Amino acid sequence: MPTRVHLHVGAPKSGTTYLQSRLYANRRALRRHDVSYPAGRLGDPRAQYWAALEATAADHGVDQRRVRGAWARLVRGIRRTSGDVVVSHEVLAAATPQQADRVLADLASTGAEVHLVLTARDLARELTSGWQETLKFGSKASFATYLANARDGRSAFMEGFDPVRVLTTWGARLPAERIHVVTAPPAGGPPDLLWLRFLDAVGVRPSWAPREASRANESVGVAEAQLLRRLNHRLGDGARRGGEYSLLVDGIVVGEALAPRASARITLGPEDHPWVAARSDEWIRWLREREVQVHGDLDDLRPAPPDPGWTDPDAPVPRQVADAAVDVMETLLEEVRRRPRPVLQRARRALARLWR
Repeated sequence: MPTRVHLHVGAPKSGTTYLQSRLYANRRALRRHDVSYPAGRLGDPRAQYWAALEATAADHGVDQRRVRGAWARLVRGIRRTSGDVVVSHEVLAAATPQQADRVLADLASTGAEVHLVLTARDLARELTSGWQETLKFGSKASFATYLANARDGRSAFMEGFDPVRVLTTWGARLPAERIHVVTAPPAGGPPDLLWLRFLDAVGVRPSWAPREASRANESVGVAEAQLLRRLNHRLGDGARRGGEYSLLVDGIVVGEALAPRASARITLGPEDHPWVAARSDEWIRWLREREVQVHGDLDDLRPAPPDPGWTDPDAPVPRQVADAAVDVMETLLEEVRRRPRPVLQRARRALARLWR
């Protein structure tokens, strides 16, 4: 029977991919200290993702044969575990109160003491990272439209970024001492600091988990974001999550061709900074009043002032976009050359649409 389950529910774009990758890389070492990070059959790292999709009824275009029964399998595995367990996926941030209650009840039924963990990053960086994520999966929205939707409550991402909504949904029946907020350090801080704060929240010594993460989410710059928007217009539904081209766009176009390029960073501009700062102040005040367990500093959630040399991500930069498109074409051509023949047709269709 497990002793404690630490349920990490997000927020999206707060370093979750990095944390999950590092937990997975250290899962065998952690097990020697009675800490489990469950993986699927044959150690599949997607098991918790599939379980979170089923628990929240989220549709990410994943084959339902993978998703169906994934949550029950995860709970059965936890029930057979001794010591502490860490479960983590940011999809859970979007849960409804009914879904959250069901998940917490299932975990409590294992006999474990359930703790809730939320990682939080300053809203300005969450928003900019969130826009890039939507572009990777087919969105055509401009940065200005995306921010207006977030400001006015029309953004699913914003719901996940909101610690008041997430902790009210998940923590309504938990005492404050079992609710943990891990703050991401400001940009330019020590690279391991988020990891160390997270380990403190889940009661793990750093020496128990020495291996580095194998992956983190890639970011793109202004020119690359504009190219993705144009590509999404061409590919239509095929670029959306689970669509015909989504794996090519996410893994090759973004991961291999666009993310390594150096161009103007996407940051929050002076027009949006005031409402983001005001919203952040409200959230920090609520967290202090709720007296949750904070690992880090709540002041880390305040957005930095806008860059004086801010580049508007919606302002056309045709030459830079053209250069990025050439890099994409070169990367896709190399992929076509390397890959086995069944994959060639998809890559060729993607190339044809890009240059049509």
